[in-house]
Amino acid sequence: MKQICEKLLREWCGALLKLQIMNTEQPTLKGGILCPACGMIHGRCFDAIYPFLYLADTDQDERYLEAAILLFEWAEHTVSREDGSYVNDINSQWKGTTVFSVIQLIEALRLHGHLLKKRTYEQWKQRVAKAADFLSTFSEFEVCNVNYRIACSFALELCAEYFDEERYRIRARELAQLAVPQLTESGLLIGEGRPTDGVSPRGCRPMDVGYNLEESLPVFLQYAKKVDDCGLQDRIRAVMKRHLLFMLDDGGMDNSFGTRNYKWTYWGSRTSDGCILGYLLAADQEPDFGIAAYKNLMLLKACTHEGILYGGLHLYKIRERPCIHHTFSHAKVLAEILDQGLASRLRDGQLPRGRMKQVEYIRELDTCFIPGADYTATVTAYDWEYVKLPGGHAAGGTLSLLWHEKAGLILCAGMSQYSLKEPYNMTFPRFVHHECITPRLVCRNENIIYSNMYDENCEMRWTNETCGAVVEVQGNLTSLQKQCMYGGEYRIRYGFEDDRIHVTVHAPEAARWMLPVISVSQEEVIQENNSVTIRKDNVRIKVIMEQGTMGLPDGSQRIYNLVPGVEALQIEMKPVACIIAFYLSFCYDNR
Repeated sequence: MKQICEKLLREWCGALLKLQIMNTEQPTLKGGILCPACGMIHGRCFDAIYPFLYLADTDQDERYLEAAILLFEWAEHTVSREDGSYVNDINSQWKGTTVFSVIQLIEALRLHGHLLKKRTYEQWKQRVAKAADFLSTFSEFEVCNVNYRIACSFALELCAEYFDEERYRIRARELAQLAVPQLTESGLLIGEGRPTDGVSPRGCRPMDVGYNLEESLPVFLQYAKKVDDCGLQDRIRAVMKRHLLFMLDDGGMDNSFGTRNYKWTYWGSRTSDGCILGYLLAADQEPDFGIAAYKNLMLLKACTHEGILYGGLHLYKIRERPCIHHTFSHAKVLAEILDQGLASRLRDGQLPRGRMKQVEYIRELDTCFIPGADYTATVTAYDWEYVKLPGGHAAGGTLSLLWHEKAGLILCAGMSQYSLKEPYNMTFPRFVHHECITPRLVCRNENIIYSNMYDENCEMRWTNETCGAVVEVQGNLTSLQKQCMYGGEYRIRYGFEDDRIHVTVHAPEAARWMLPVISVSQEEVIQENNSVTIRKDNVRIKVIMEQGTMGLPDGSQRIYNLVPGVEALQIEMKPVACIIAFYLSFCYDNR
């Protein structure tokens, strides 16, 4: 397990080293790491200092020592500010990411600072002290997303210990105490939205799976361990255990409904650090945590090509350029795992989501998780809108995820309307077939598109029946601007059986059911009069019409979406007598 971590870390850092700008004397460029996808230098690329120093120390490789020193100098000329902060990017005003810079710099100095010359070491130490002073007075963390107040509590606790400065510890405790109420009794961490303790019209709370698993919970656990708060550790571990419900058995994360869905990459979130460290820190008491860490590590490995971690399952296949933010963020976590000797806690096995026997309903998300014999599904009516981002994630009783143990990801809901909410942290689609991949009911009326996925006022209920779970949804087709369509009433019934899923839709005759099935272009597609079959490795995904008509509007050509980075075969269904009825089944070739 240690060798897997070391090999992946060397691949990532080797690729970053090749992208570091060296052949210039321009201080705002020299030492920065150029992103091939974004055509820019990400402001947080100097997070690679820690993993670079780790390799310089472990492998006795001077290249990495030089690279780390150049990165620090680059940051001083670009993203460093007089008040002690670091801005997120050269053209950004957001200073909150200073917390992550401080954490990695202190860890680099504490564990590998002996590699630096005394003058360089003192320069870095003084710069961190200046940043700590800034963080100790930055009041924005009291109202912004919960991940920042948690990360700052850990950063300042590290600073308190490193500089022997009690005022940092006092402020760290204040921020941690503000975050504790965000741990709910039902096992969630809420606060990825504003207000952080808000309640939506449906009674939902602001939550994002990617940020919770990859950033907030791991950092909160590190803080609790650092201050030796056993009670807080127990609470955080309980929430981490509940969050295993969102982990799929291939290491992916079901963030098909999260507030910050726009940063979902399937394995996690675009700019956070990863779930592996957090789960390994607690894996001594919870074996499932070691399994979650291992599964996610293997997925990161599978999504790594030519040394760079790609932001999705299929981006490499479709020749989409990789953003390096994922690579340098996750590299520092691998370095931390290796420094702490945690790799031995990685282990294979089955995750709780795969062991589910009954429907799990989470009221604060208005979301159902449904088990089948070989699959798991998610249906959501979650209505929390993230900071004026309409269409950020699907609502309206959407079948937002379907995952199969042989076929992998089959259906998923990405952004309902793709937009660059964080332009420096998101890429722009290069190809013309970048389309919504959410399974949905749509109807165009007077040049306005209405859909169930925009309907935040639907009614959703679920029952367990003899043949399996049933989820029923009733609502009105709604536009992105939240206008209801006249005569746009709809009803959807999902019937989940062991080896198939029945869907029955009552909708206006002009409506269409769009079913993008996750499938790479190399997979064979067989179209017949009333069915479409996609042949995967050892399983065939078959969609069979029972009422209505179906077709492939793009033929066998795939569409794709950068959230969460997958290709799909677009299937379109039209009603007959205002009814669309079909089922999706799984047929095994080697049984």
